[in-house]
Amino acid sequence: MAGNAVGFTTTFSILFHEIPHEIGDYAILIQSGVPPMKAILLQSLTALAALAGCLVALFAHGAGQAAAAGIILPFTAGGFIYIATVSVIPELLEGTSLMQSIYEIVALLAGVGMMVIISWFE
Repeated sequence: MAGNAVGFTTTFSILFHEIPHEIGDYAILIQSGVPPMKAILLQSLTALAALAGCLVALFAHGAGQAAAAGIILPFTAGGFIYIATVSVIPELLEGTSLMQSIYEIVALLAGVGMMVIISWFE
């Protein structure tokens, strides 16, 4: 919807994020006592939800380029920012040493920096 360059960049960024993310989620489910097949089923269910979101975006694209780029992209970006600031960061900082917290914040800022650099080359 936003162009081939943005589409490929976003696809690869999400792919490189999602592979370790899904493996981590699976490990957490197994460690929490969920049977392996049920953990695979739960992970598949989340993948189907992502596919449904993709289909909604594709149908919205049919409604018009302006609607897709003007509504869906900011909504998605806002969702990622919300998840990072409200859910992930407090969990990362909980029960860790000061140095570990600094490393995690630096890694987060490095990720933001990479996104800025990618946006410059688009």
